[in-house]
Amino acid sequence: MALSVTILGARGSVPVSGAQFSRYGGATTCALFEADGDAVVLDAGSGLLFLPPEAMERPSLPLLLSHPHADHLLGLPMCPYVMLPGRRLDVYAAERGGLDARAQAGRLLSPPLWPVGTEALPAEIRFHALPRTLRLGAVGVDVLEGEHPGGVSVFRLEADGKSVVFATDVTLGEAFAARLAAFARDCDLLLCDGQYTDEEWARFPGFGHSSWNAEKKKKKKCGAKRLRIIHHAPFRTDGELDAAAAALRETDPNFDFAREGERISL
Repeated sequence: MALSVTILGARGSVPVSGAQFSRYGGATTCALFEADGDAVVLDAGSGLLFLPPEAMERPSLPLLLSHPHADHLLGLPMCPYVMLPGRRLDVYAAERGGLDARAQAGRLLSPPLWPVGTEALPAEIRFHALPRTLRLGAVGVDVLEGEHPGGVSVFRLEADGKSVVFATDVTLGEAFAARLAAFARDCDLLLCDGQYTDEEWARFPGFGHSSWNAEKKKKKKCGAKRLRIIHHAPFRTDGELDAAAAALRETDPNFDFAREGERISL
């Protein structure tokens, strides 16, 4: 079975553009997990606008939403997939702030923030509560509640003996770091939030993110085979990310920062 993960967006907080962001990309968080005939979309950041052609051809797609902060949802209103009649997008999300999945999307897709709701889109969008475990075709999904303002879901996807853990917008306090290490044990690929340097992390302890040095330590602790840092700070340039990646690869060659458009075979 051919399995892969495509990074459609790796930026955090807000999308960015410009020559200094060309290699790592400026779209916000979104990834596509593919296992032969099945596919699962992870988050609906602005990277959702760049679904590959084979995903666009699918009659239905499941989307797992980690949380409804705007940078993880803003790709939904103009996603080319939902502009196609005859398509169906199944959105799974945990209740947040007393709002179910439909109500969370509705906060963004309604006036005055957006002129039309999801019911006006050509594709059918179905909303579902997110259980602790579910199966989407050949893909098994386990869910862990993370530490982030307002809450966040961490996903472990498995197919044909391979596993990917998607842990965006998490704060690695001591207790949660231990739970996440157990949840991600021996995964083939760990996609994990590393928005900050250690110095920045100390300055923004309540902002709901982590440093890339903390993520490197967690990769070692959980035994993940590969690590890609996601949710890059919007001001972090290609040169800065190159330098950080080079320094960290000196101690771990399987460490890197995710790049928009990168396809990782498992």
